[in-house]
Amino acid sequence: MEYLELYDENRQPLGITITRGEAVPPNAYMLTVGIWIVNDQKQVLLTRRSLEKRYAPGKWENPSGHVQKGETREDAIIRELREETGIIAQKESIHHLGTVRVWPYFGDNYVVRMNVDLADVRLQPGETCDVRWATLAELDDMLQNGRMAPSTLRHMAFYREAFERWVK
Repeated sequence: MEYLELYDENRQPLGITITRGEAVPPNAYMLTVGIWIVNDQKQVLLTRRSLEKRYAPGKWENPSGHVQKGETREDAIIRELREETGIIAQKESIHHLGTVRVWPYFGDNYVVRMNVDLADVRLQPGETCDVRWATLAELDDMLQNGRMAPSTLRHMAFYREAFERWVK
């Protein structure tokens, strides 16, 4: 079971813990993290959400997830990336892109430069069902044509400029 700490609008701990899936009270926020992997060809790694997911089934996104109680954001990134893809990233190679506050989430977004052979990716049943590399132009097309999870489009607006420096 995942335990999540709640924060106020200024990202100060409220001293409240909920289990994942439990309703978040108004004016409270959970912490989430997202990671963009960029390879030497300046492509980004995308995973496809499992068709079993309630939110945005079958849509593409970057690996992401909740920060569990007592976990650092960097530890959450490494854990989520490993769980969803089998990819291992090192803390020192992860770079912060920006933070998003859209109720009920504070989302911290990161980037890491690494080359990954898609044949080595291990998808997590119930979470991810496909993986691909995409150029920035392909990503933009997917965002505009509704093939990406809607949260990816909403959140990226907050860190797009920083993201582009890694992919261009």
